[in-house]
Amino acid sequence: MESRALKPEDKLQILIAEDEKNVGDLLVELLQSDDREITVVNNGLDAIKKLKKKRFDLLITDLMMPEVDGMEVMHKAKQLYPDILMIIITGYASLETAIQAVKEGAYDYLRKPFRLDELKISVDNACERIYLIRENRLLLEEIKKAKCETKEDKTNGTKEEVTTSFGIHGLYGMDWIPPDSYKSPSMSPSMALTELERLGKLLQQGLISEDEFQMLKKKLIGTL
Repeated sequence: MESRALKPEDKLQILIAEDEKNVGDLLVELLQSDDREITVVNNGLDAIKKLKKKRFDLLITDLMMPEVDGMEVMHKAKQLYPDILMIIITGYASLETAIQAVKEGAYDYLRKPFRLDELKISVDNACERIYLIRENRLLLEEIKKAKCETKEDKTNGTKEEVTTSFGIHGLYGMDWIPPDSYKSPSMSPSMALTELERLGKLLQQGLISEDEFQMLKKKLIGTL
């Protein structure tokens, strides 16, 4: 498995595990685009084999499949790639299976027969989120790199002057930091990294919008 960070322009890798071949072929035709590479398998065992050989961004799996069911495929996918998104499709839906799928980390849960536009919207939304995850991963690497360079400069005797001036509530005293709270022209990489991670959690919790997150992310980069 590759451990390097993926660039945003890399194609999205999608794995479809569907035991009905005609359904799998239909999903490929529906979801294929220039920025996506789609792999289809017809059982859970083959899905796990593919997951072990290659990194995937999105898993679309049926729950009821021969040899290995969708829940086991989900569990293995999450174990290999913690940030993979997973969409469940099944004709044997129940409240219990839906709850279990959510606990396993399912991004969405669709019951057969589903509308094609319903699945397409779900996949499009998942792909947008994947691109955001990729961008955040790259940004974290940039900040960590800047942090290492700063430590190296200090080791070589270079002094770093950091001036901070935050709003009345301070940088870490609130769940939400207004944009005008970042008044400092210079912020240490370690502080920027900590703040970025915290903002990412606020975004996931729905406490800030994606536009607000992107604006603050640019401000953080500008402080380095």
